[in-house]
Amino acid sequence: MIFKSQEMKCLLDVLRILSKEKSRYATMFKKTKVSHTTLQKVLKYLSKNSFIKRKDIGKRNISYEITEKGEKLLDKIEELRIILR
Repeated sequence: MIFKSQEMKCLLDVLRILSKEKSRYATMFKKTKVSHTTLQKVLKYLSKNSFIKRKDIGKRNISYEITEKGEKLLDKIEELRIILR
């Protein structure tokens, strides 16, 4: 899947947020400052590819957390950012 630059930034932001703690959609929406469409697309991609886990914690209440695979992806992206400086 090819992402636009805004989606790539959102993907990195989501992984960083979730590497610190579990988070809900509304919190990530406020922190990433992207459109609902962009955030939903990124969360769907990350979840579908097992980089994050989606957990239903109540009626219309969903929490997200990063997986080990997601942690590895974040590490690789951070390494790449250092190399490209």
